Amino acid sequence: MANRDVMLSTLKEITFPILLEQGFTGKYPNFRRKLDNCIELVSFQSNKYGGSFTVEISAVFPNEKNKNYELYDGVTEETFGTEATNKRYRLPGMFDGWFYYRDVYRKHTLFFGNVYTDVPEKEMNDFVPPKGYKLVQKFNKNAAIQICNEINKQLTTAEKWLKNFEKQNR
Repeated sequence: MANRDVMLSTLKEITFPILLEQGFTGKYPNFRRKLDNCIELVSFQSNKYGGSFTVEISAVFPNEKNKNYELYDGVTEETFGTEATNKRYRLPGMFDGWFYYRDVYRKHTLFFGNVYTDVPEKEMNDFVPPKGYKLVQKFNKNAAIQICNEINKQLTTAEKWLKNFEKQNR
């Protein structure tokens, strides 16, 4: 099974059920929860180069002056995700703000802090890390579970941002 498939199936097993239990509806990549005066959003956004994704949350206020979204071609109030919102919160991720479903190596430098290198799936078997890089994530099913657990933990923290954002816009 390809890394992307392992990651998506693990998200479906561990993270998506929690969102659904909390009253969100939808399916990957966009989930929403309708409340009295707002709609809360959770979106999973894939890296255009593959191998990683990020998670963003936001809320929109359809009946308020500050709606917090702008519709664009092909997107309606029923279909948009956080990408259409003006203000949103991105989960910090695990490495450089991303959740990687690849092998990840890290090198600590004095000026730049941690520098990460992820290895495309087709190169994993033959990859030789550059000098000074240390393996920090070997991607497999266990790593996918760890990623989902980290997302769930970060979503709990993000809930505080969301409630504060909603309070500011009431």
